[in-house]
Amino acid sequence: MNRNFFAFSWFVTSTTAFVFAALLLVYISSPQVVISKSNEYRLYQALPVNKLLISENINHGDARSLIIEEFFRSRNSPLAEFAADFIAVSDFYQLDFRLLPAISMQESNGGKKVPEGTFNPFGYGIYGSKKVHFDGWGDAIETVGKALREDYLNEGLHNPEQIMAKYTPPSLAKGGAWAIGVNQFMEELR
Repeated sequence: MNRNFFAFSWFVTSTTAFVFAALLLVYISSPQVVISKSNEYRLYQALPVNKLLISENINHGDARSLIIEEFFRSRNSPLAEFAADFIAVSDFYQLDFRLLPAISMQESNGGKKVPEGTFNPFGYGIYGSKKVHFDGWGDAIETVGKALREDYLNEGLHNPEQIMAKYTPPSLAKGGAWAIGVNQFMEELR
């Protein structure tokens, strides 16, 4: 009798579990419709309000002037206000836009150490007691830019090492310190 009871119990329990599992599977598989009881709840309510405006216009600009201006401003140079002049002269005479600012830094700390009243941040034409004077910073930038094009680049002197041999020959005997300095300042202007 004990065996029959266990067999019967097992059969009833197995059948009940099977029926329950089948009903649960049907319930889980059927689509459920959830009806919101409150209109106050909104999905994604925590997202911020989008106030960002995205423009379809792309403004193109020449950052070179800003690069030169910041370069000089960071060194408290009086030439910061003439960044646009450096770019205009460099473009007109087809010079690397970094060359004139770099020479001015090497020669006069960006115009901070010039012979009084010369407006000559480039050390251009200054030999002993001889000093070339300019009417202003803009005049100096224009004149030296033109001279670099005509007397140096047009003569095949294109990089600071080559320019140094003619611009400041004594620097050759000092291991090329002038060209090293100009190259360093040009690198900072990248």
